[in-house]
This record gives sequence, structure tokens and C-alpha cells, in this order.
Amino acid sequence: MGLLVNCPQGAAIADVGIARCPESVGQIQKAVIQRLYSTGAVKNKFVVATANPNVLASWSPLLAAADGTKAVQTPYIQAPTTEPGAAREFGGGNETLGGIPIIIGREPTSFTGNLLFTSQATIAELKKYQTEGNVGVYLADEFGRIIALADDVDTPTEIFPIPIAALFVGDKAFGGLEGADMNSIAWKFPPNWSDKLVIITPTDFNALTDLVTP
Repeated sequence: MGLLVNCPQGAAIADVGIARCPESVGQIQKAVIQRLYSTGAVKNKFVVATANPNVLASWSPLLAAADGTKAVQTPYIQAPTTEPGAAREFGGGNETLGGIPIIIGREPTSFTGNLLFTSQATIAELKKYQTEGNVGVYLADEFGRIIALADDVDTPTEIFPIPIAALFVGDKAFGGLEGADMNSIAWKFPPNWSDKLVIITPTDFNALTDLVTP
């Protein structure tokens, strides 16, 4: 993905809101998988005014759904690791002025983790999502909060799953005498995926324990 260039330039450089509250996501421990679109071009989303994602009543219909709105929670994810994409460069040496490379974009972000002591029947069910194509995730951190995307970070009115690609669920690895049986899970977030990231604090449920199929 390339970088967007503002041309013509505005009268002044853009403001930077440094007075916002600090932001920190805890350890990611689960994910909720959902298709990005319920049907055709209709996006899956929460409209805050009518179905705020901070209450369990807004999630229950999705967990029980039998259509394109259905949402499913993963088992606990151990050893979660996120590696942000590096800059994509062109040039250097005699190719560009002064030998300075030109930034032309950024790489995707990699997420990896392990599912410990998980039934392989469950793993087989998760593997089916590898062929879904357009899926996204809501992430649940150690505090039971939900990490998602919004139409506007400061005043969100719509909440969306985070798009992912290249979802992979690995085969079983035996732990042997001193280790743990495990299956790997991994996916890619697209470049700039976190620009509209929001952290949602539920008011009447814990995202780690309560988002289960009724």
C-alpha cells in the first residue's frame, strides 16, 4: 500500500491532538471473529446510538445468529505477539538523491499466538475460517475490554471489527515431557490498521468470559 500525498497542500500543516488521554492495550487474550460484511456490501458494525457494544445485549444476537452477522469467540490465546510493519522503501545508493531511500508505504502488521491444550475438534472448526476471506476480529484484552475500529476515534458513532488477512491455524505440536501441546494461530493486519483503533470498556460484562454462544 502506498502513501497518500496531499496535493495541493493546505494552508497549514495538520493539527496534532497531544492533549488526549494516554492509551494502552493490555495483553490480548481472545479474539471475536466476524465477517466484515453480513450480506453483499452491508458492513457488520455496531451503531452506538442503538446497539452500543459496551453492553452484553448488543452482542447476544450476534453470538446466537445463524446468518452473516454471526460472531464467534476464540479460545484463550497464549504468547500473543504483534509485530508492526516496517517502512517500504525505494531507492538508496545512486537510485535516489543523496542515497536517501524514499518511503513508499508500510508493511502489514503480524499477529501470532498459541492455543494451548485445545481440542483438535475445536482447531478444525477454527481452520474453516482460513477460507472465509473477508473476516475481522474484535480483540479482548486482559482487562475484559474490547479493541475495535471506529468511524471517529474521539466521538465514535459506529464500531467495526478489525480486518485481518492470511489467517492461519497450525497443526498440533506435542509438548513432550516439559512442554505444552499447542496449535499456532496467526494473521496479518493491513497497513494503517490501527489509525481508527478504539478501546471499549464494557459496562455489564467481561469480554473474556461472557461472549459465549447462548
